[in-house]
Amino acid sequence: MLRAPNGVVADAQEYWQTGKALYDPGEIRVPTLVIHAEWDADLPSYQAQEYFARLTRAPYKRFVELGEGTHTVMMEKNRMQFFREVAAFLTEAEPQALN
Repeated sequence: MLRAPNGVVADAQEYWQTGKALYDPGEIRVPTLVIHAEWDADLPSYQAQEYFARLTRAPYKRFVELGEGTHTVMMEKNRMQFFREVAAFLTEAEPQALN
């Protein structure tokens, strides 16, 4: 069973569709993983890539594009790839700064 809150619909109407940002991605200061699916019509690739580019204060960041998936890729045939990417990001050692 999947349950999803409807607050995201209200946020979409009040913020996303009017061009108002809920927050500034440039203020995120923690390691950040962005996973995008190739066929996601709700969030086109160019928007995910623009968001990723705005993560200017994250100590490190990673962008992963999963093939043949939609906005609900975590429930689709490639879901294990999604889960592996999340697990790898959460369990790997933090990259060391280059000297």
